Amino acid sequence: MLSSQRLLCSLFNVLSWLVFTSFAVAQNFFPATIPTSPLAISIEEFATIPDSSTNSPARVSVLTRDPSGRLFANDQRGPLYTINATGSTVTEYLDLRDFSALAINSGGEPGFQSFVFHPDFATPGADGFGRFYTIHSSNNTSATPDFDPGGGTSFHTLLLEWRTDDPAANTFTPANASQPFREVLRLKQPFGNHNAGLIAFNTTVGPADTDYGNLYVAVGDGGSGGDPQENGQDPSNPYGALLRIDPLGTNGINGQYGIVAENALAADGMSSTLGEIYAYGLRNPQRFGWDATTGNMYIADIGQNAVEEIDLGVNGADYGWDNREGSFSFENPSSVGFTDPVAEYDHVNLVSNLPAGVTGGRAITVGEVARGTGFPGFDGQLLLGDFPTGLIFMLDVDSDPLDGGQDGLTELQPLDSSGEPVRLLELINDARAARGLGSTSRADLRFGINTPGEVYITNKRDGIIRRLVFDASPGDFNGDGEVDADDLVIWNAQFGLSVGATVEEGDADGDFDVDGADFLRWQQQFTGSVEAASFPPANVPEPSTCGLIILGLLTISYSAPYRRK
Repeated sequence: MLSSQRLLCSLFNVLSWLVFTSFAVAQNFFPATIPTSPLAISIEEFATIPDSSTNSPARVSVLTRDPSGRLFANDQRGPLYTINATGSTVTEYLDLRDFSALAINSGGEPGFQSFVFHPDFATPGADGFGRFYTIHSSNNTSATPDFDPGGGTSFHTLLLEWRTDDPAANTFTPANASQPFREVLRLKQPFGNHNAGLIAFNTTVGPADTDYGNLYVAVGDGGSGGDPQENGQDPSNPYGALLRIDPLGTNGINGQYGIVAENALAADGMSSTLGEIYAYGLRNPQRFGWDATTGNMYIADIGQNAVEEIDLGVNGADYGWDNREGSFSFENPSSVGFTDPVAEYDHVNLVSNLPAGVTGGRAITVGEVARGTGFPGFDGQLLLGDFPTGLIFMLDVDSDPLDGGQDGLTELQPLDSSGEPVRLLELINDARAARGLGSTSRADLRFGINTPGEVYITNKRDGIIRRLVFDASPGDFNGDGEVDADDLVIWNAQFGLSVGATVEEGDADGDFDVDGADFLRWQQQFTGSVEAASFPPANVPEPSTCGLIILGLLTISYSAPYRRK
């Protein structure tokens, strides 16, 4: 039975959560909608992962490369696949369901959450040769967990190491058939949600760096709602934290991993803090990603009811949960000692023209900072999104002050095969309809990681892996990555050209002339705020009137935008 003190504490937490919930539902922290990005980038289908079972599309969770450059993707229900360079061939590499002792639990949030290859996976003679790691939810709870936050037991989270002597093979053959995997870490999960998420190595560092070969593990706060066990603000346990461990070390709690000496909580000399922790005060940090240029890490922390946040990964940081949700008070108004988010968005009035069945933002995810795509305006954009709704957002980390709020966010609506802006949920439902499956109001968006120069988009509803295509879009006549007034100037100058016209001369529809149809394609892609100076959608102005339109557009386009925090 709970002591009076613990009972009062629990009641206080519940009441605080209820008060905040009612407050959050009525509160619009960021009244302005997130604007649409002017970048015109296409999206295409790349590969299809086999169904988990008949008419049950794969729940694709992680897509990444191994150190040799091969693409891999997993189905949260158990399989891991290799994908060839063109996406035309998908081969099963491993299936966790084939190992009965693993007892995978794949209903709802649980399942095969993530996998990653050691950076020396393909380096003969290195300690990490042939080694890769998986993390999953297991119904086999007979073993004693390495960490137990108390409460009931929904399942255990298992971090495993697998080893092969042939890392180039398309199917997994264990180096030791009698012991195909090694248990690195076992966590008890008191509730069915907020379990472990992404596992990853820092791909921005080389062998000479002290962070090379350290494994990052995202762990939720243990679940339920409002953090009833107060794990987020408890640095003595691994829940509600981002861990950093040495998977080849031996000085961890069970001798199966090492504690990284550079972790701030390992070097603080305090027995009350856990040395495995890299950062804490997190609610449900399912995803994180790096910027290959700066080395910065960005963490997506899913909010309770009101605010989604992106945090800069800092060794030893406390992001405030459950005293705060984002930069706003949750249980305690104090902000002393907390690390503020670099970007946030709320759940109300998120974007204009929401997809059918979508009421607002729900839960955040993040990929990596786009580098090396060769597409103007896209370099330096951190890819993030609202994963249930499938909305894709960007944050320009090279120019934004990274001081919180949703002011720096833009929505990316990629172009479909017809050159029309589209949202992921529309593509998913089109694909499901083509298979005779019912529509869904949930996308479960994720981004590929460790895919330099490329952006892959996955989901858990149709099994299709898509990728962004960085080519000039209809209306982007000068190829600067934006459809704007400069492109209209080009169209106006070349209007009437009837033979051999190119995109650079204003031909947006590929019929080798420059006419009113090309203007309409430009108008469809133009995303500037020019409603007052605009024109009816089907009305094509005469070239003689375009000068006035261009003058107005140029005036608006080159006005400094008003930014509000």
